[in-house]
This record gives sequence, structure tokens and C-alpha cells, in this order.
Amino acid sequence: MNRTADARYIVIDAADEETFVQNAATSLATLIKAAVKERGTARVALSGGSTPRPVHRRLAEMELPLDRIDWFWVDERAVDPASPRSNYGMAYADLGLDRAPAGRVHRMEAEDPDLAAAAARYEALLRRTFGVTRAVAFDVMTLGIGDDGHTASLFPGMGATAIDDRLVAAIPAQPDKGLEARLTLTAPVLCEAHWAIFVARDEQKRQPIAAAWMDGPEEEVPARVLLRARGQVIWFLEGMSEIP
Repeated sequence: MNRTADARYIVIDAADEETFVQNAATSLATLIKAAVKERGTARVALSGGSTPRPVHRRLAEMELPLDRIDWFWVDERAVDPASPRSNYGMAYADLGLDRAPAGRVHRMEAEDPDLAAAAARYEALLRRTFGVTRAVAFDVMTLGIGDDGHTASLFPGMGATAIDDRLVAAIPAQPDKGLEARLTLTAPVLCEAHWAIFVARDEQKRQPIAAAWMDGPEEEVPARVLLRARGQVIWFLEGMSEIP
């Protein structure tokens, strides 16, 4: 079922997991190939978490021009890249990025104790790669939404959605919530993507998604930042046709 939650969004709601995974993976492959055809290369930013993992595995089964794709990350936990909690590690394995040319895979070095320095290095990398001094516009970006309405590593109550003077930010740990420190792309980067692809399928995401589709303070529901996206936003959902 396809429906529009908002004039700014396309929503594709699948009835089952297999359709959900196939829909999202096929769309990602199509958009990546279109960017390569149009601009000679595709610049993709990946989110972590468990939800996109089957999508990434399906995408890895598809024929992609790996020598023409630059892979970046939306956010990363402050853990070693070999950690099972590393967004880089999960996506690298699921997508089979060992097949990609080494110079095409750009991880965030969030294990650096100096997270601010790591953020500055990643920002410098983005500016060199995109050849810009201001806006960075990824061809394709994958995003998720947390039970608290966060996206990327922009969490509520931390002022992270208001950061607009840098492309990459260091986010402090929240021990009371069991969250490691992180690196994240900032809201202006999320909103510049040509295509932002949300994937969400857990029942507990129903209310956060509904809140993210409504105008209101971004500080309360960080995923609302995509309401001001300059590109197209697609939500791939599973069994959520009755979202308020």
C-alpha cells in the first residue's frame, strides 16, 4: 500500500517483512544506479541499527557498480570498529563492502577519545569529497527512527537538532539511558540529501512515526527535522497503515 502522510513524504507500507525488505532494497539500488548514471558516482550515507540489516543484505545480492559508489555513515557509536555495536562493522559485513575499492569506504573514527577531533576530520573528508564549503548533498541516505523519535544520533533534549554550524557533531554519552558517545551528521546534512530513505518496522515505532509526521518542536521529536528536507523523503514501513 502506498500512501502520502504529508505532501513532503512518500510512504510505502508493506504487508510483510519480505515485501518490506525487497521494496527498500530495490529502491536503494535504483537510486544508487540513477546517481551513477547521472553524475558518474553515487555518494551514499548509511545508518546503523538492526532494522536496515536485512535490507543491506538484500542490497548486497543485487548488481551494483561498487567502483562508482562512495559509502559514508550517518552516525557511529564511540566503539571500536570491530565491536558488534559498530554501525560501520554491521553495514560493512551485511553489504559485503570488502568487495568495494578501499578508497570508496569512509568510516567515522568514533573510537577516537577526542570525538571533536574525529568529527572535524570527517567533516574535512566530506568537504574534500563533495568539493564544497557549505552544503553537502548525499545522493542517497538511509535513516531510522528510535522509540524516542531520534534519527541519526540526534536525540531529544540535547539541543542536537539546532546544530547548524558544522556538518558532523560529537554527541556526548548519556549513561542514564545506556547510550555511548557518538558522532553524527547534523540536521542540515540530513535535509540536503537528494533522497532520504527511512526504514521502520517495529510496532513500538508507530507513535514516534506519527509524531515525526506532525509539525512541532524538533527538540522533542528530532526526526521532524526531515519535514524541512530539500530532497525527497520516502518512508518504508511494515504493517503500519493505521498510523494516526
